[in-house]
Amino acid sequence: MIQTKRKKDGAVSKTREESRYIRMVRAIFKVCRRQAVPLYSSKYSRKDFTLWQHIALLALMQRVRKSYREYVDDYLTTTEKLVSVLGLSKLPHFTTIEKFLLRVPGTLLERVMGGFIGLTRVRSQVFAPDSSGFSPHHASHYYALRIKRDILSSMKKQVKQKERKEG
Repeated sequence: MIQTKRKKDGAVSKTREESRYIRMVRAIFKVCRRQAVPLYSSKYSRKDFTLWQHIALLALMQRVRKSYREYVDDYLTTTEKLVSVLGLSKLPHFTTIEKFLLRVPGTLLERVMGGFIGLTRVRSQVFAPDSSGFSPHHASHYYALRIKRDILSSMKKQVKQKERKEG
């Protein structure tokens, strides 16, 4: 993506900036290399996708806040450069990522994500207590009616309370 910046004297300068998602993938690969994460979990693995690719795919999926199916079918099919940076020769099926999450040790993901946060020097971390990866405003209208609660207004109250505590 090429950005144009207009200076005070009217001159235009063009800078090339990588997508934040490409930078995120490269940072995750760097952390995997530093943490000595093996490429494959076993010498008998199918070797379609590496552990590094799986971890990066999972982190990106959480970052763009899409479901497994939406992420693979809609998002990955439109981002050719990101797929090439990931080193994917073919796109994974959406169940591939889901099954990886079920079989990977949680300590491995914690180690890599901790290293990623340390590398990028993230100051604050937002997390979802239900561990689904989705924020509360993804709830359907029917669900909100069913639990008799306005989800968005309760989120605003929580943000205001947090701002008061920090400020």
